Amino acid sequence: MKSRTAVSAMALVCAMTMGLAACGQGDAKGGADGKPQSVSAATGNEATQQKQGLYTEGFNKLIDEHWGVPENFDSYQKLDIPNASTTSSISFPENITTLETAIEKLKEGKALSGGNQSQRTDAAVDKLLPQLEALLAQWKTLDPYYESRAYREDGLAKGKAAHAALMTAYQGAIAGISELDAALSEYQRASNAAKIEALTKSGHPAEASLIDAMQKADHFTTAVIEDNAAEADRLLPEFVAAAAKLRTAEAGLPADDENKSEFGSIAGYVDSMIGSWRDYKQSQSDYERESIVDDYNRAIDRMNDVEMPA
Repeated sequence: MKSRTAVSAMALVCAMTMGLAACGQGDAKGGADGKPQSVSAATGNEATQQKQGLYTEGFNKLIDEHWGVPENFDSYQKLDIPNASTTSSISFPENITTLETAIEKLKEGKALSGGNQSQRTDAAVDKLLPQLEALLAQWKTLDPYYESRAYREDGLAKGKAAHAALMTAYQGAIAGISELDAALSEYQRASNAAKIEALTKSGHPAEASLIDAMQKADHFTTAVIEDNAAEADRLLPEFVAAAAKLRTAEAGLPADDENKSEFGSIAGYVDSMIGSWRDYKQSQSDYERESIVDDYNRAIDRMNDVEMPA
């Protein structure tokens, strides 16, 4: 599962991480022998999935709602260090441990072979890592300075002198995070399409309907985050149809099916997303847009509990 952020707006969690078929192994329409692939085969080879999974873990750390880079950047800007007073109680925003963990996960992923499917994510990580390390170096230098209140002794001179470089480090890191976001989204959306086809062909229409609804929710929520009302309206009919199909799939599951509760909860969140958009069209309230993102996050969280066919 990959998280994704719109940096200056809201955060959301993206669709499930599912690999494409590996090179030389055919695609979801058939394997090397022409026979339909299993659901597992459609998700790609193990190395690719491991690599993308590590990239995803690192990415999720980077945009953590409370400790991620965008959250800390927002908090830092509010300090207005160039105009701050030494009489202020300055709490320097950082989470060195979280950032170090993110960097570690990205490096672990980069060390794995991922084939052609990983070219774009590899390139994004190559660009992002030095940006993150530059930010980490700034945090490690400035955190003890602010924590010890040394700024009261030097009139905030060190903090003000470091401000421009810290802003550059933040801006570079956030730009790099956005590039990795786009690369992971491209990989995951294509992977989901392969997974849907494989599930359908292997006789699992309910699970295919679930992933299809969440994939459409992904595109819809992206349009909402980007404040692209025209695109959200364009996507809405297909999203509504997918939501109805998901409800039908949930109703058709036996009462003792281990996925029935998860299907019901996810369908509820999807319906709520649609309702919030219709409310937003009337109210133009950012609260409704945020509710869409919140419900999408909750739906993705429940996706973690769904048992998928092998």
